[in-house]
Amino acid sequence: MSYRSGQKVISEPFDLSTVKTTSQESTHAPKHKRIFGLEEAPTFYPTKEEFKDPLGYIAKISAEGAKFGIVKIIPPSDYKPEFSLKTESFRFKTRIQKLNSMEGETRTNVNYLEQLTKYHIITGKPVAKIPQLDKRPIDLYKLKNEVASRGGIQEVTKQKKWAEIGRVLGYARKNCTSMSNALKSAYSKIILPYEIWYAQHKEDAENLLKKKDISYINDDNNDTCEICHKTQDEENLLLCDGCNRGYHLYCLTPPLSSVPKTDWYCLQCLTAVGKDYGFEDGSEYSLTDFQKFCDKFKKEWFSKTNGVITEEECENEFWRLVNNPHETCEVEYGADLHSTQHGSGFIAPEQMAQGVFDPWNLNMIPVSPQSLFTHIKTDISGMMIPWLYIGMCFSAFCWHNEDHYTYSINYMHWGETKTWYGVPGSDTAKFEETMKKAMPELFKQQPDLLFQLVTMFSPERLLKENVKVYAVDQRPGQFVVTFPKAYHSGFNHGFNFCEAVNFAPLDWVDYGLECVKRYKEFRRQPCFSHDELLVTAAQNLKTCYKSDIDWLKRGISDMQQRELADRKSVRTRKLKEVALSEDDTREELQCDYCHCYTYLSFIGCTCSDRVSCLDHSSELCDCSSSSRTLYLRFTDKQLDDLVKKIMNSGYSPEKWTEKLNKLIQSRPTMKMLSELLKEGEEIGVSSESLAALRDFMEVMERWVAEAERVLDLKADSNKSVSKGRIERIQSLLEQTRSIGYEFPHVPQLKEYLDKLLAYEATITDDLMASNDKQAQYPVYVEGKSLRADSKRFIKLRGIIKSYSWLAEVEKVLNAPYNAKSIRKLIKDATDLGIAEGPWPERLNLIEQEAKRCLQFIENLCRGRQKIELHEEQSVFSIGQNHENPQLSFTLEPHLLIRLQNAMARSKVILNQVEDMLTTKCTKSDILERPAYADGQKLMSICREIVFKSEKVQRLSEALSSMNVWNETVRATFMHGRQKSLEYVLRETLSNVENITLNHQKLGLYCICRKPESGLMIACDICKEWYHNPCVRVPRSVVRSSISYVCPISTDVLPKGLFIS
Repeated sequence: MSYRSGQKVISEPFDLSTVKTTSQESTHAPKHKRIFGLEEAPTFYPTKEEFKDPLGYIAKISAEGAKFGIVKIIPPSDYKPEFSLKTESFRFKTRIQKLNSMEGETRTNVNYLEQLTKYHIITGKPVAKIPQLDKRPIDLYKLKNEVASRGGIQEVTKQKKWAEIGRVLGYARKNCTSMSNALKSAYSKIILPYEIWYAQHKEDAENLLKKKDISYINDDNNDTCEICHKTQDEENLLLCDGCNRGYHLYCLTPPLSSVPKTDWYCLQCLTAVGKDYGFEDGSEYSLTDFQKFCDKFKKEWFSKTNGVITEEECENEFWRLVNNPHETCEVEYGADLHSTQHGSGFIAPEQMAQGVFDPWNLNMIPVSPQSLFTHIKTDISGMMIPWLYIGMCFSAFCWHNEDHYTYSINYMHWGETKTWYGVPGSDTAKFEETMKKAMPELFKQQPDLLFQLVTMFSPERLLKENVKVYAVDQRPGQFVVTFPKAYHSGFNHGFNFCEAVNFAPLDWVDYGLECVKRYKEFRRQPCFSHDELLVTAAQNLKTCYKSDIDWLKRGISDMQQRELADRKSVRTRKLKEVALSEDDTREELQCDYCHCYTYLSFIGCTCSDRVSCLDHSSELCDCSSSSRTLYLRFTDKQLDDLVKKIMNSGYSPEKWTEKLNKLIQSRPTMKMLSELLKEGEEIGVSSESLAALRDFMEVMERWVAEAERVLDLKADSNKSVSKGRIERIQSLLEQTRSIGYEFPHVPQLKEYLDKLLAYEATITDDLMASNDKQAQYPVYVEGKSLRADSKRFIKLRGIIKSYSWLAEVEKVLNAPYNAKSIRKLIKDATDLGIAEGPWPERLNLIEQEAKRCLQFIENLCRGRQKIELHEEQSVFSIGQNHENPQLSFTLEPHLLIRLQNAMARSKVILNQVEDMLTTKCTKSDILERPAYADGQKLMSICREIVFKSEKVQRLSEALSSMNVWNETVRATFMHGRQKSLEYVLRETLSNVENITLNHQKLGLYCICRKPESGLMIACDICKEWYHNPCVRVPRSVVRSSISYVCPISTDVLPKGLFIS
């Protein structure tokens, strides 16, 4: 539901309960096997103390993070900033992204296919469908390149290399018998005609590509010929179906005699395909509307997937779509949304409650005291003002590094995972070289392609070129930081909301200068003046860290050298020079040619308001030097004075040494020494002096740590210390004399030592030999309060504890046996130094006997051991030692109950066995006897009985006999037949019944009850005649005098106890 208030559309507030707002990182272990074999960038977990200073913490991890280009930071668990965006009025527009057009190589491929398509349209022979091989379209772009790399079609045909090209394209001859012919045909019919045409027009096409002002928007002024620039003869003016520009038929090369009947494209539209590539604008959404759109898309796209789509599945599918030129997937991305216009997910600084300050609020980080952006006078949206990013499944941000090579920080407020890929700044050159090598056509069209944020490139290709690439998965409540120069890209797994901003700590300044030079080379618009930032910082030095201005010294010294060198070059032209007054407001002037800021100096001309930098005055205009003026914001002397002021600021090594000597005399704290050491490192104090201070601080740290442990001001984690407190204090006091420093702990140590020595005198030999607990115990308590640890005190402590130990022994032995309690007493005896006494020996013997008894009971209950029935009662007296009652013990009741239950269950089973053997198995009617399976079931239960029994043995023998009989029946009736035994027995029974029924009929014989036929044999028992084939008796037996008994007369009934 939504309504309009004024000009704004007001909707219901977005329901945050429908999205993920937190992430349990423990449930997302690092992926050791990522796509393409990518390694994970590191994840950092700042402590609550470290988290108080964002830029300080990032500086701490920057050395490690820069190796990867990107890192993830997971805040402490209690960091949960409120999502402050006014969602009811928030609406945003998206960009449309076609995944296979974003990937550089794929886009080059698609552009080439479009060129082929347009060319064949204007020739009147449109390509209806791309030829297929092995059920997939032939990659015409790759085919063109492979043929060209082998010398062209004639050379490939002559050398018979079509099969080789097919293998490169991923085809196998066994699957494609006509592979060579198909590839040659596709090249000859589709590629070759265009390549011949392009060769004839190559020079004109390249001249068009060099133009910076190519426009692809239709122009109403299309009545002028683009070649001769004349407006007459409109009847012969042909309009391009791509750009609507006009061309005379006779001005074209070659000329046309008439207007083509099909679509026609000019040379520019045909050869410069993709030069104007960019993302089109999408629709406008509220968060709720976009969520529905995103969820519907993801559900439908992965409709064949059962259950939850994993991050790995989503990542694999993303790169499949990006790299496939023949499958188009279109998504939308709400990117680069200004927080000044839309609002921020973080609370605005002016709305923060008193005393509540979030240093990680992205509105605060760019302007924190440690950020050099504080020296920029204007707000820069996207760098100093956060931007918002609202993603959907597969929406992506393409490869880029940050403006001015600054750091960036991105926070995910809520939603699905965002996967990042990063290339460290050290591999930037290799990355750019690999990109240019992989897609030369795109860089030829757009030399500044990497500045446009419209190109993806597979990490797999980068890794093959030895470019380091790392990946990290960002989830709700997590930060991702990118480092200077580091190229990065990524994509979203689903609907999410992120916010990002740039910042520039002190170590960035060198990167910033490098980027400004690069911008100048590519004539790219910078975001701010690097020189103005340095000058502003220099003029406001009192607000900087005076002990850490090495960055400013480097930057401003380099600025002076560059500026003076440029002025020296320009002054050879004898231009008029003018020093700008302090109230001159022209601070944002930029060079008309390279677009760099001209803060320190610029050249102007009387003919125009435009200006140039000192490098590009020749591109400004064609006027003579007398018309031009060199304007200077600072004269050479003013610039030199400013630089000298900075270079002479801060501590000198000599001043630092003086400060150190004074500080040592004033008993400095460790914090004061640490700060002085840091200052010394920053101003270049000699390594010998710094090493001496570090050694002194290490000695102090060790002494203080030991003193605090002895005084119990700090937990004593050193368990391997062999000395007692008295010896340790004496050693510390001795060290103070050699260190030559009066530590504040010394008076406490001396007082503590006196108390310990006085106490030690109270522990006499008579006291320890007295066995008088009442006299010993108060002395022990006093030593405990003093934390005494001398050998005499430890001996006294053992005596006191042994009293308690003996009481505990009596208590444990009077209770049912408990293994845990017995083992603890034995261990305690060892700790007390009485492991050899009679009581520990008694405990050990009881434990050994108890283990044996417990194992015996366990074996009985599980049927592993068996006893005679008459031994039943004697078992329950287990644990009683009549020879030595002191070693007797009682078992816990639950063990005896378990044994009683096992015996009762055994008696029931034996009664069942006796009933089966004496009653059920003796019935005269065999069919009423127990089944063989019943006997087996009862036998399996008998394995767990406690008692020995001959009845069980009889049951086992009967079952064995029955098993033998079963095998005999099987051997008798089966005769190698493939049917089941049950089927064969039923068939035999049926035959017997037939014989019995037809027995009285004359003239019928055999089991088949048919008339006499062929060779027959008579049974010597039943006198029945049988056909030889029916009973399968050898002819030699039929003709002999051997006795024959038919199967029916054979006694097949068993003489056992069971029936089969």
